[in-house]
Amino acid sequence: MRILFIGGTLRGYRTLRALVEGGWNVAGVLSLRQDDHEVERYERPIEELARDHGIPHVATKWLKDREYFVSWIGSEVRPDIGIAVGCRVLIPEEIYTLPPMGTLAVHDSLLPEYRGFAPLNWSILNGEPKTGVTLFYLDEGTDTGDIVAQKEVPIAPDATAPEIYERVCDATIDVLLEACPLLAAGTASRVQQDPRAGSHTCSRIPADGEIDWTRSTREIYNQVRALAWPYPGAYTYAEGRKLFVWQAKPIEDAPRYAGRIPGRVVGVSRATGAADVLTGDGILRLSEVQHPGDEKKAAAEIIRSVKMSLGLRTQDLLARIEALESRERS
Repeated sequence: MRILFIGGTLRGYRTLRALVEGGWNVAGVLSLRQDDHEVERYERPIEELARDHGIPHVATKWLKDREYFVSWIGSEVRPDIGIAVGCRVLIPEEIYTLPPMGTLAVHDSLLPEYRGFAPLNWSILNGEPKTGVTLFYLDEGTDTGDIVAQKEVPIAPDATAPEIYERVCDATIDVLLEACPLLAAGTASRVQQDPRAGSHTCSRIPADGEIDWTRSTREIYNQVRALAWPYPGAYTYAEGRKLFVWQAKPIEDAPRYAGRIPGRVVGVSRATGAADVLTGDGILRLSEVQHPGDEKKAAAEIIRSVKMSLGLRTQDLLARIEALESRERS
């Protein structure tokens, strides 16, 4: 069974390595370059893995030059089946229909739930107790193809996105290596999805990480967990400056504030380096924060006073407008 591998990211690299080390015939690698802002990149490791094993390799950001890729796949790779892992772009029909046995992808959710973008992050944001991976056939829809196999990945209440991502990587490899012999033998199961069932997610951008302190403690804590480094990060503003919140923890049995101002700092500990901030229903204890371009610091090094309020307030916005107007006048 000649395999065309399409993908990128750590999950794609680890999966490709597992296929090669497992003795599967990877006949070609179509490597997808990651976004420029990403810190951890795997284009080079994927390229080196392909080169070291004599596998034809092409790297691209987008699949716009369809004629070239169709020609390369058809003449040089000649795959029986395609496998896509860590793929963040829609694969054109001209490409996913080339392999006679079809093209399968691995999605990091338990389809039909969480079709679409960033399902792992959305699962944590929404406080789900589990996520998983699904191996399915590509079709004209978004994550709507027939399901071959699935594996659950539990989400502990305090688990962060990078921790869950590692488990999703492991689950992806397990599912694929278990399915490959069945796919090669033509005995793999194939369960049709109901396109009207399940749920969908929308894409996330860094601006979606801004903390709304009027929300519940658990919701804000989930946001911090879901966007933990190396993801873009949940953020707020301290004295008008953007401030990333990398580590935080809900305070159990927090004191009840009858005069509640969400975002107001109500405790600063020099001993622990933590700062306590009011939410819509409780207190979130911040432990590690960072101004853009600076080093990560203990929260109490930046949030020093109970007179501080986090988040942009009306006076902050008015001050910014005034500064811009003053600049224009000068």
